[in-house]
Parts: sequence; C-alpha cells; structure tokens
Amino acid sequence: MAWQNIDVSDAINGLFDPSLSETPPSIDLVALRQLLQAQANTIVAVGTGGERIQNVDARWQRDTRTLNANFRRLGLQPPFPWGGLWDWYGYYSQNLATYQERRSHVRDLTETALAQLEMAEARGGVHDPAADDDTPTWQNLNGRISGLVEEYSSARDRDGWQDVGRRSREILIDFGKLIADPAIVPEGQEAPKGADAKAWFDLFLARYASGRDKSELRSTMRAVWDLAQKVTHGDIADVDAFAAAQATVMVVRTAQKLQRDAE
Repeated sequence: MAWQNIDVSDAINGLFDPSLSETPPSIDLVALRQLLQAQANTIVAVGTGGERIQNVDARWQRDTRTLNANFRRLGLQPPFPWGGLWDWYGYYSQNLATYQERRSHVRDLTETALAQLEMAEARGGVHDPAADDDTPTWQNLNGRISGLVEEYSSARDRDGWQDVGRRSREILIDFGKLIADPAIVPEGQEAPKGADAKAWFDLFLARYASGRDKSELRSTMRAVWDLAQKVTHGDIADVDAFAAAQATVMVVRTAQKLQRDAE
C-alpha cells in the first residue's frame, strides 16, 4: 500500500508547530494574490510528483494560515479546504486519479479565489496606513481601528453598513477621550467635560492645526464626525460606510501625526 512508504510522523509533528500560536500578518491584495499562486503551485507540485510533502508541509501550513486569515478579513471564503498537505494527499488519492485531474481541480479552486479577490477589490477596502503602530498610549485605539477594518470588510447590507458607522463614531469618541489634555485648553477657558469628545477634538485642532494654512484640514477633519453620525442612522449605501470608515482612520492617524510632529 502507498501508505506504507509514508512517514506519518511528519504529519504528527506538524501539530506542534510553534507558529500555530502566532497571529497571521495582514497583507495587501497584491501580496495576497502572490501567496495564493505560490500555495496553488505547491499543491500541484505535491500532487504530481514534484515535491515531497515532508519537505514543504510546515511552510505550506504557515502560509495557508496567513492566506486564510486574510481571506476571512475580507469577508471571503478561504480558497483551499485542506489544513495541510497530508490532507490534500488523502483527498487526491481517493478522488483524483490522474495528474491532469489534480491540476484541473487546483486551477478551479484558484480561479474561484481570484474572482473573489477581484470582487473585493472592486468593492474597495479600508486602508489603515499605521496598522502596525505600537505606541503604548494608542494601543487600544489601534485595536478598535483593526476591528473597524474587519467590520467594513464583512458588511453586506444597510444594517452592516450602519454598524460600520456606529463603530466609526465609537472610535472617534474614544479618540476624543485619548486627547483630552488640560494642556490644550486655552488660559481662562473652562475645560470641556470628559465625555464631550467633539469639544476636545476642536481644542486639539486649535492647538496642533492652527493658522489659515490649516483651515481646509480642520474643516475636513471636523466633517468626519458628521459623516459617522449620518452613516450610523441614515439611509445609506456601501460607499457611505466605506467613506466613514476610511475617514475615521484618516482623522485618527492625521491627528496622531500632528501631535508627534509638534512634539
């Protein structure tokens, strides 16, 4: 039997891979397509005598966790149903007798996955230019922004889009609490209440984005509060939710940069 020539301990050892406890990294659509192609090529190679499973399975499993996590982040179905290449071996041994059948099956799965990515790209995705920022005082807010990106990626109807608006508004409120610093209150002026995030935001802009040359920046950033409010309660579409989510990320990261540059 074919199984007699297989070192099953390789499959068992894969269960103890230390990388199983690591959070897969987020990657953009270009890198995701490249990873998809690389994983498909490895599957084909293993199924057509080009690679030995024990030589490539550990790497393939790690890359598959990254691939699947990023597909799910976009609200998409992961492309390949096997957690490891031994699972693929078991499948093609029972169902795909020839090399041509195996190549065709993997090609079909890959083409379906590429079509999903094209739809996600056409729909648009929220981009956070500081997703990996680990400044301690911004840590919790960074986590909320990551949740916002995922919320938008999975939203498919008005209820989902309004949830994006609610999350955007909550992030802005949390951001207002984060920047509530008595040092930015002008002398002789009473400090806003702690919960008045918008008032603190206005003081922040007056401190860090003052002057006529920053008037358009101040207006743009203030308008985001109104947009998040509209998306939370209004009769909105996907584009409104996208704008609210992306604008929220823009406001937080721009304010963060203003503060850093000033310091």
